[in-house]
Amino acid sequence: MTQLPPNESVYFDAEYETMPREQIAELQLELLLETIAYAYEHSPLIRETWQAAKVTPRDVATFDDFYEKVPFISKDAVRDFRDGRGDPYGGLLCVPTDELTAIMSTSGTTGDPTLVAEKWGGGSVGRPAIMYRDFWGMGVRPGDFFSLFLFTFRGPTYGFVQSLGGIPLLFDYDLMEIERLLRLSCEYRPTAMYNFGGTMILATADIAERAGIDPRDAFSSYKGMVWAGEPLGARARALADEWGMPLFEHSSVGDVTASFECSMHNGMHFWEDTVLVEGIDPEAVDHRDAQAITRDGERCELVATALTNRVAPLIRYRSDDIVRLARTPCACGRTHARIWTIGRKGDEVIVAGRSVLPIDVWSAVESLEPCRLGLFQVIRAQREVDVLRLRVGYQDTPSARLGALADEVAGAVLAKVGVTPEVQLVPNAELLRLGPPHKIPRVTKR
Repeated sequence: MTQLPPNESVYFDAEYETMPREQIAELQLELLLETIAYAYEHSPLIRETWQAAKVTPRDVATFDDFYEKVPFISKDAVRDFRDGRGDPYGGLLCVPTDELTAIMSTSGTTGDPTLVAEKWGGGSVGRPAIMYRDFWGMGVRPGDFFSLFLFTFRGPTYGFVQSLGGIPLLFDYDLMEIERLLRLSCEYRPTAMYNFGGTMILATADIAERAGIDPRDAFSSYKGMVWAGEPLGARARALADEWGMPLFEHSSVGDVTASFECSMHNGMHFWEDTVLVEGIDPEAVDHRDAQAITRDGERCELVATALTNRVAPLIRYRSDDIVRLARTPCACGRTHARIWTIGRKGDEVIVAGRSVLPIDVWSAVESLEPCRLGLFQVIRAQREVDVLRLRVGYQDTPSARLGALADEVAGAVLAKVGVTPEVQLVPNAELLRLGPPHKIPRVTKR
């Protein structure tokens, strides 16, 4: 059983959450040197990548050594090792398979899913951090009910809730579960929820009205409601404000760990005693020309290194995520760095010389009532195209009006991004089937 702090404590682990930056750096270097030696010995992909770069753990004694000498790895490198060697874990697994307690996967929205091997209760070193500190900071205490939406591709999140003494109320991530969520929220009055994204928020408006349930009442007991996976559009954000939903954003940190907003809602904290994060110039070819971006708030590509994972640690994992970073202390009192996600480098499409990202299209699509869920995909075979092609979801629209709706979508996108798209309309339900389902691939080849 996890040792819990007093209920009145703001922090789950005050010593570590408010650790001075100098001590964080000292701890990170100690953990880094242990991790790279372990990964080099046990991970075929890490060892072969380092050997090709003519570097060993003995060559690394400082952060400068690490940044100068250690090569990046990428998701493509993991997939290539997996496909070329017939190794389902991409050369990363460092423990015998009979020690694993679960095999999960990434969501697959940026390509085919990659396996995530997990060993609960012994797969990491160090103190409890991810989700323990975050859920506690949102107000979860022993005996509290916690609404938890389950996914097919990640581990038993309910274990974190139970370790805090909370009681999970389990739901499938499905629009059909929203009425049950509303009714059980009124009955059990949960403290927190994980994970309720924009599509679910928008669908709640119609479902609550049909069920005769006021979302303001149903959600009145929540101190924290986590959303993740995709940005919240203006419609979803407005509804959340209207209903008094205390939203907390959550994101991955380069497939190595996760980050959550705190009560200040000014960036998402990641725990630096579990991960070493770098920000580099997105145009860098490899580690030899990767200029570090150190100014707070400047756009950079995220590179992450696991510091406590002893199952399948990623070392200098180049994420393809474009982010902003800040290492200044937060007003909440926590000293660990914060992150803001911007988009994925691979999602950019160049249309007749103009850069377009999915986030640029989002508000235009959801501004039209039949497309209010904001479901769409950019279709492109390569990064540079002559025409912006969109697949856009709709609902409650007769077939006779679809031509006019396609023209309206095209007009809204033109006004927003300056490019006239070709628009293919499909029912929302068809697009939702393409996702895990909490998010759909926003960029696809066909």
